[in-house]
Amino acid sequence: MSLIASWVPLSLAPTAVQALTRSSHALVAHAGKAYVFGGELKPRIPLDADLHVLDLSSGQHSSIQFPSTSSGNVAEAPAPRVGSALAKIGNALYLWGGRGGKDMKPLSGELWKFDLGKKESGDQPEERSYHVLTGVAPNTLYLHAGCPPTGRLSTLHALDLTTLTWRVLTDAPEPGRGGTVLASIPSIGSSGSLIRFGGFAGYELAGPLDIYDIAQNKWESVTPTGETPSARSVHALLGVPNPNTKKEGSGLVAVMYGGERDPAPKELGHDGAGRFLSDVWGLKRTAEGNWTWEKATLKVGSELPQPRGWFASDITDDGKLVLQGGLNENNERIGDAWVLTVEEA
Repeated sequence: MSLIASWVPLSLAPTAVQALTRSSHALVAHAGKAYVFGGELKPRIPLDADLHVLDLSSGQHSSIQFPSTSSGNVAEAPAPRVGSALAKIGNALYLWGGRGGKDMKPLSGELWKFDLGKKESGDQPEERSYHVLTGVAPNTLYLHAGCPPTGRLSTLHALDLTTLTWRVLTDAPEPGRGGTVLASIPSIGSSGSLIRFGGFAGYELAGPLDIYDIAQNKWESVTPTGETPSARSVHALLGVPNPNTKKEGSGLVAVMYGGERDPAPKELGHDGAGRFLSDVWGLKRTAEGNWTWEKATLKVGSELPQPRGWFASDITDDGKLVLQGGLNENNERIGDAWVLTVEEA
C-alpha cells in the first residue's frame, strides 16, 4: 500500500495572516481548533504573548490576551518568547521554556498551564530553548533536548502533573541537539514510546530512528527499511492517533514533514535562512515489530505548501497534521496555515 498526501490551505483573512506571520513558535491542535503561541517576525525579537486561536473548519482567527501585570516578583502571564514548546493533555495546554530577547538567553524554567492562567510550581530542569515538550496521557509531560546558554542537550525529563515532580530519565543517544522532534506512539510498548528523528547539532542530523520505551526507561536506535529521509531539523514528526499495528502488513504510526536540510550561512546564523524541504514521510511498523519509512506521493490536484522550517505543527484527534507559519528560503516569515491528510491507497 502506498501513501498519498493531500494538502488543504485554511482560508485566512488578511488580518489573520498578518497576525500569524511568524517562525520559531508553538502550536497545539485540540477540539477543532489550533492554538498558536510565541515566535518572531524579526530574528531573535519575540512577538506578542497572546494565545492565537484558529478554527480549523472556517479559518476564523481570534486571540486571547493575558494580563501583563505581576504580583510582587511573580508574573501573572508568560512573557513573549521564541523557541518555546507547547503540549496538550486532556483540555489543558502546557508551555515551558524559550528565549526572551535579542541576547537569546533562555527564560527561567517556568511551567504554565493555560486553562488556569497561572504558573505551576516544582523543581525545573535546565533552562533552554528549541526543545521538545510532548504530552502523554493521562498526566505526564516529557521534555527533551534543546539549547541551554551554551551547547546542546540530549537529556530527557518527565513531569508528573499530579505532583508537579520532575524525574531525570535516561539520556537519548548523542549528539545533543536542538530543533528535534519527539513523537508519542501510545501503541508501541506496554506504556507507549517516544520516537526521535533529526535535529541540529552544528549540522543537520538524520537517522537512525531513536525509540524511547517509557515503561523500560530505555532508548533503542534502529534503522528502518526502505528509503531513508534526508537529514533535517526544525521539522515535524507526529504520532498518528490509534494506529493499527496489529493488522496484516504495515500500520502507519507517524507522519513527518519538511524542515531545514542545510543551515543558514555561519556568518548569518539565526539572522539568516537555510534551505528547506516540503516532503511528507510516513513511518510504519509491521505486526512483527519491523520499522519502515515511506515517502508519500502528492495527490493529483492537491496544492503544496512552500518549503519551510521553524514552523509550528500538531496532529488532530482524527490524524490530520496542522501546519502554521515558518521561515522560507528567502528569509521571510510565513503566515499561512494548512491541513495535511495522509492516507494509505
